[in-house]
Amino acid sequence: MDTIPNETEAAEVAATTDEIERGLTQIPLSKAINKIDDWKRKVEQTERADLLPIAAALGELHQSLVGEHIDGIRIGAILVRLGEQTEAAAGDVSPSTTGDTNEDLKKGLKRLGSLLRHAGGALGGSSTGGSSTPS
Repeated sequence: MDTIPNETEAAEVAATTDEIERGLTQIPLSKAINKIDDWKRKVEQTERADLLPIAAALGELHQSLVGEHIDGIRIGAILVRLGEQTEAAAGDVSPSTTGDTNEDLKKGLKRLGSLLRHAGGALGGSSTGGSSTPS
């Protein structure tokens, strides 16, 4: 079951969020794929059935980035879905020994989800990122 302390998870979510905020194109492809694989493993290790769609989306994202033809619209759609799933998962963070860490993790996951949705919407060339105002 989920054995990773929320303190560790919150720090890892914050680090991933920082990288995404600097811009997806600033992350080297090999590093992005490694990060995706790391997150997929962590999600699967929780053994939570409600998080399996996130692991599946991470697997899809990996596959979309390693093929001969990288399809930005497909990747954008996966990022939007992954963002929505991540935001939804933020509401169901496992209890920790410290309440502040729970709140940090929830806020971090919501922020990460929002960034993924917006980046996916921009990459896919649509307004699926959740913003109704033009950029």
